[in-house]
Amino acid sequence: QLTYGPLADRYGRLPILYFGLGLYLLASVACALSDSVGMLIAARAVQGFGAAAGPVMSRAIVRDRFHGSKAASVMSFVVMVMATAPLLAPIVGGLVLKFAAWPSIFWLLCVYALLCLVALTVLLHESHPPQRRIRDRSLLAQYVGYLALLKRGPIALFLFCGGLMFGALFSYVAASSFVYIDQFGVDESLFGFYFGANVFAMLIGTATNGRLVMYFGYRTLLGVAVVNTLACSLVLLATTLSGVGGFWGVAVPLFFLLSTVGVAGANTVAGLLDMAPDAAGAASALFGVVQFSCGAVATWLVGLLGGDAAAMAIVMCLASAGSTLAYILLRRATKATPEAA
Repeated sequence: QLTYGPLADRYGRLPILYFGLGLYLLASVACALSDSVGMLIAARAVQGFGAAAGPVMSRAIVRDRFHGSKAASVMSFVVMVMATAPLLAPIVGGLVLKFAAWPSIFWLLCVYALLCLVALTVLLHESHPPQRRIRDRSLLAQYVGYLALLKRGPIALFLFCGGLMFGALFSYVAASSFVYIDQFGVDESLFGFYFGANVFAMLIGTATNGRLVMYFGYRTLLGVAVVNTLACSLVLLATTLSGVGGFWGVAVPLFFLLSTVGVAGANTVAGLLDMAPDAAGAASALFGVVQFSCGAVATWLVGLLGGDAAAMAIVMCLASAGSTLAYILLRRATKATPEAA
C-alpha cells in the first residue's frame, strides 16, 4: 500500500487501479495453475501486491470527490465493504470447496478481477486530474513525505485511533472460531450464523453512520464509536473472567462492540484525509498500513495470551483504551479546527 500512495498522487488514480487489478488477475491465474506450495505462496504474494491498490485508491477517490461530513458519509459504505469482505471471504471459500477443488477459488477470483476491470472502465472516471497532481517534487521526495505526514500531530492521532479499532476487530477474527466452537461447544454448522450476526451488526452500525454523520459530524460520531467499544470491551472482560452469562455473556457484548468498529473506521479515514488534502493517496496508503499492522499485532497477541475469550477481551480492552486516548488527544489538538463542509 505504501508503494501506491505517492504514485497515485503523481500519476492519478486510474492508472494505479488498472495496474493493481491487472496484476491481481495474472497472479490469480498463477495461483489456480500452481503445482507446488512454493509457487502458490509466491503467486499469492504477487496477488496481494496487486490487490493492495484497491483500498488505497478507493479511499483517495472518496476524498477527491467529497469533503468533511459528506466524505465520512460516503466512506461509511466503502469501509462497510472493506470490513465485511475479510469476514465473509472464508464463508464463500468454504462454500466453493464443498462443490469444487481448491483451484476453483482462484478461477472465481479471476472472474471477479475481470468484472472489476469492466466496471472500472465503464463506470469510473479519473478523480485526480493533472492540474491537482504533485509535480513540483521528485517521486523520492514524495516517499520521504510520509514522514512529513506523520509530523502533523492530528494525522498521527487519527492513524492510531483508527488502527487500534481495527486491531479490536481482528482480535475477534482471530479468536472467534476457538471461542465459539472450542470454548463454548457451538456446533460447527451454527458457527457461521453467530459469526454472520456480528457481521450484520457492523453493517447496521456503518450504514447508520452514513446517515447520522451529515447531522452530527465525523468527530462526534468517532467519539461515540470509541467510547462504545471501550465500554463493551470492559463488559466483555468482566463476563469472561467471572463467567457471568456464559456464552451469551460473551456474544451480546461482542455484538454491540462490533457494531461501531466500522463507524470508527469511516470517520477516522474522513478526518485523516481532511488533514491531508494535498496527499490523499499517501495518507490513504499510510492508514492502510497502520490499520493492518495493528490487526496483525492484535492477532499475534490474542494467540500469545491463549486464544480464548479472556485473551480476546484483554486485547480488545487494550486496543479500545488506546483508541480512546488517541481520540481524547485528537479532540484537544483539533479543538479550534472546524470540520470541512
